[in-house]
Order: sequence, then structure tokens, then C-alpha cells
Amino acid sequence: MPCTYHLKFGIKIVKLQNVVDQGLHEKIFIRYHIPTFNNRKIQVDTREIQNKNNVSWDESASFECHANFDQIELVEKSNHIAFELRSRRSKQGFGGIMSKSRLLGRGEISWGNLVGSEQMKLEKWVNLSAKGLKLDEFDLPNLLVEMEVQVTRDARLNGKKKCRLTKDCDCVGCEVDIFHVETVVD
Repeated sequence: MPCTYHLKFGIKIVKLQNVVDQGLHEKIFIRYHIPTFNNRKIQVDTREIQNKNNVSWDESASFECHANFDQIELVEKSNHIAFELRSRRSKQGFGGIMSKSRLLGRGEISWGNLVGSEQMKLEKWVNLSAKGLKLDEFDLPNLLVEMEVQVTRDARLNGKKKCRLTKDCDCVGCEVDIFHVETVVD
């Protein structure tokens, strides 16, 4: 049986710079996508806040899962975490349903950058390529992100828990119970 590992991934969306308010009375938020071991992604949205030049979120989330070495290596080599700057009109419909969001910019950080960093911690400014944004003196919007990953051998499972979603799946755990999510807003 393959050895399993316990992964803990922490991410903090700190702040955004160089966004010019276009006078559209829209709130902005960050949506990020975290790859899983089954070629799927977990989508997380920050809270929506009023658009201004420098915006601070200070929102943290942590994710935990179990995986074998091959799965960890595959995610590290071929995946990235995508960050999107999005806006939404301050409009509520029946039952608090919000209108669709609009993509303003997008950027990425590869897993390899995080795992290859010192102590597997990374603090990085992500340039969000502008899409329909007015640029402040040609500066792209920049998002400050802090990330950390911890990988430890999981002797407790040692390959005994298999995925319940499909019979041919080689993962430990499954997407129903693979990620324990904890979000903290400072």
C-alpha cells in the first residue's frame, strides 16, 4: 500500500493595489481556484468590499487533505492557483440573490513556486492582467497573497482509506471529505 501524507495548505488574501474606481458603484472581491487531485478545483470567494484604489481583505483559509506521493508530485508539477479580481453590482434580488460577477483581471501562482520556496512559505504580489480596467498610470492591479503548505507523513491512515466516489480512484479520501475548510476573517 502506498504511503499517505497529510497536507495542510494555508492562504491569506492580504490586499489589492492599483485598482481605479470606475464609478460603476460595484463591489469587488477575489475568487481563487485551488486544484485538487482529481483534476477538479475548489473555488473560494472573499467577501465583497467597496472598490477603491487600495483595498485590504486580510482573509485567511486553510485546507487539509490526505494524498500519496504521486498525487502530490503531479499537483506540484502541473497545477497552479488562479486568482481573479471580480466585481458585482450592489443589487439584491428576491431572497438575497446577487447578480452575476464580472471578471476584471486574472493572475496565477504555480504550486512549484510554493513548494520550492524556503520553508514552503510564500508572500507574493500577483499581477492581475487587466480586462476592461482603467489602469492607474499603466500599473496592473496587484494582489498580495501569503501561502504556506505543510506536508507530513500520515502513519495513521497508511493507505487504508480509499476514495468512495469511484472504484478506480487511487486517492486517499475523496472530495466529499478530502478538504476541511476553515476560514478566518481578521
